[in-house]
Amino acid sequence: MAERILRISFEGTYGFLHETAKRTIDIFKYTNGEYYYKFSRLNESLDKITTKRKMDANKINEIITMLSEIQIPAFPIHEMGCDGGFTEIEVGDYAGKSHFRWWSCPPIGWEKLDEITQRIIDDIENA
Repeated sequence: MAERILRISFEGTYGFLHETAKRTIDIFKYTNGEYYYKFSRLNESLDKITTKRKMDANKINEIITMLSEIQIPAFPIHEMGCDGGFTEIEVGDYAGKSHFRWWSCPPIGWEKLDEITQRIIDDIENA
């Protein structure tokens, strides 16, 4: 049995279709305490590719701690952006969930949330 604890989605606005299409990372915690991620994206032929791998529990616990300690304003203060794309992070499960979404650069006060999200994306894309 698994519980999804994090979902990160991101997409671009500049490049080929497979580069701008929405990519999703779901992180699951299993009842045995192990963590796995599923990374879904399109390849150059526009076929959906999903990769599932085990994650280091220490890394995920560190990220969960960081997420639980940040304080961000509920109403974002946006700066103008040009190119970029949407980034989203959904934290929690059916018992309680937070969902954040921003365009291009993170809103003022959301920088730490963007750092955490980018850290997860980099770890998984470079695995």
